[in-house]
Amino acid sequence: MAELRESGWSGLRVAKFPAVLALALLLFSDVVTDSWALLQGLWWVPRLLLALPALLWLIGLFLFARLLRRDKVESRRLLRWMALALLFVVVHLFRVWGFPAERRADSLRLVHWNACFISESEAVEAVNRILALDADVIILTDAGAPTLGVGVQRFGAAGYQIDSPGRFTVLSRLPVVEARPLIASRSRFVSRVQLLTPKGDLSIEAVDLPSMPSLPRAITVRSLVADLAQVRSSLPDVLVGDFNITRGSASLSALAPDAHEAFATAGTGWGGSFPRAWPLWPIDLTLVRSPWQAVRSQIVDFGFGRHRVQIVDLQHRP
Repeated sequence: MAELRESGWSGLRVAKFPAVLALALLLFSDVVTDSWALLQGLWWVPRLLLALPALLWLIGLFLFARLLRRDKVESRRLLRWMALALLFVVVHLFRVWGFPAERRADSLRLVHWNACFISESEAVEAVNRILALDADVIILTDAGAPTLGVGVQRFGAAGYQIDSPGRFTVLSRLPVVEARPLIASRSRFVSRVQLLTPKGDLSIEAVDLPSMPSLPRAITVRSLVADLAQVRSSLPDVLVGDFNITRGSASLSALAPDAHEAFATAGTGWGGSFPRAWPLWPIDLTLVRSPWQAVRSQIVDFGFGRHRVQIVDLQHRP
């Protein structure tokens, strides 16, 4: 029995290393994110899929250690690793989940949805759900059937002006000063919308970036920023769309260094947006710059389509 216990403790010392390695990789990828193209795939692994198994593995080892009833030093080490793993789980849970919050009466509501060409059979329900959000501005990527025929009439009756700058459809209850495409090349699409609000001008750039998993995000963004510098005179107040870049990525800061991501700032509910049924990846994002600020951000499921829908409530804070 003594030999069995001794071999068990030796095995425990080795068995904890997979969990330790998972936590080390998690921490490393959190620091590097997508800065290095060769390692960006590690950053794309959902954080909880690394942290939670590591925690459960360590708990299992600790329970086994309790059965052996020896070596309190090793038990304390396992407890410390368990505490660290639990901290990682909590931190990463709160990155993709926020506490419930109500819409503020004085806020401006922006909605974005990568509709991916919704079919005619789903168009009526899509229009119903969009109108139910009572947004001030709606931006649809690849809208499809909802902005044709009866959909156009219903949006018009609800007070929306409809513009189609490039790949995007803009529905606005606010006066539209400008709506034009800026970039439409190499699967990169950016359009600019200038609005008049009671608080002053609001400039929004709608974004749709390539989805190829192997594409180096940092290089893609640097190239996009260089191209945008040639066609715009200033940064927008808001960038919104399907970035195909996960929330918290270093590459996002190159687009607007002083911007804050809306859900990270004021998220409520679950923050993943793709794929719609199992939204593990937060790739539909809203970057907000001063003097505008996100006061509430929510990702909602319409029940069809490939992406979930972004709802962002904005306030002007001079």
